[in-house]
Amino acid sequence: MMAVLGIVISMLLLPGQSFGGTSTDYDNLYNTILTGYNKDGRPVLDQGTAINVTISFTLITIANLDEVTSEMITVGSFTIAWKDEKLRWTPSSHGNTLTLTIDESVVWKPSMTFLNPMSTNVGLLGMKQSRIKYFEDGSAYWMIADRYQTTCDFDTRYFPFDEQTCDMRVMAWDYSTQEVLMYPEKTTVDLNHFSENGAWELVSTETRTETLSTFSVVVFSLKLKRRAMFFVTNLLIPVFTILMLNTLVFILPSDSGERVGYSITCLLALAVFLTYVSEGLPQVSKPMPVMGYVLTVYLLISALICVETIFILRLHHKDENEQMSPFFTKIYNILTCSTCKKRSGAVETSSSHIDLEKVKEFNDEKKPEPLSLTWKKLSSRLDKICFISNLSVVVFVAVIFFLLVTVKL
Repeated sequence: MMAVLGIVISMLLLPGQSFGGTSTDYDNLYNTILTGYNKDGRPVLDQGTAINVTISFTLITIANLDEVTSEMITVGSFTIAWKDEKLRWTPSSHGNTLTLTIDESVVWKPSMTFLNPMSTNVGLLGMKQSRIKYFEDGSAYWMIADRYQTTCDFDTRYFPFDEQTCDMRVMAWDYSTQEVLMYPEKTTVDLNHFSENGAWELVSTETRTETLSTFSVVVFSLKLKRRAMFFVTNLLIPVFTILMLNTLVFILPSDSGERVGYSITCLLALAVFLTYVSEGLPQVSKPMPVMGYVLTVYLLISALICVETIFILRLHHKDENEQMSPFFTKIYNILTCSTCKKRSGAVETSSSHIDLEKVKEFNDEKKPEPLSLTWKKLSSRLDKICFISNLSVVVFVAVIFFLLVTVKL
């Protein structure tokens, strides 16, 4: 299947040429030029000269990116060019034949390989069906079309708003820089035949040359951005909605008898939903996605809401004749700020005629009666505080998450 794919892509990408001459002229040229040809020797007359090899990559599509296995699968074509000084001819002497197409197995070619192949085997480029096209001046063009599996170092810290940079590192593994010098033909990857990926957006591409020990390496770099809308609509918004609904349990009347069931239902709904969507999250722990922490915090908040609901209902249904402990009285005073409220009566007296007894009697009359504190009032106050605090925490966590993933702190 890959062989057929490579042939089809090569036919699409290679430009058409006028060969000229007859088939006899072509066959005679083919036999003549390959007579005595040694494919194991570098095709330069001066063996002290390095061969300049240019390479370009035409990206057809990004088939898959897998964070778990750190794998990138691409479909495309490499075009490798050099000059073979042993394969030159004069077109006028061969019926104006301008080009020759020769099987790669019978001529010299740089042994190209990936430095970051996905498989344990050396990622050699090329296949038996590929051909090399030669022009009369010795210019050689070798096109290798295939489905490539290479490694990619993923950083999913800001999932699903993450960006990844994946490299395809190619080198001529059996020749040093003194024998073969590799250069990228273009500064970017060729995207003229590129088909978009549904999960990833190709932001930019870059090609560059590096040196590894005594070898030339050409790096094709792809900068990719995850399309986050799927995860926003199918993960973030549903989780946030469930948490918002969960906080509404404190608005339900305590005597309705539905509060515990409602809060537990929300907790179970969130737990089941997170179990379902966990398959879509990157299964990596280094680095741990920020979203993983957010979902864990939201699950703990939902569980805490259940505990708070049960505790408040316990207080609400206490016997009103049961005396409230100083601890709960103090909590109520703190929540209502009753100790901060001051009630005073306005007393207008003349500075020269002050009757202390009358002032004392007046103050005694104006002194407020102690507040009638009940368990129901305490539970009602706790409902309001828990609703506001939990809602604030849910919104705060969401805001912090979006700030982290957008600013990428």
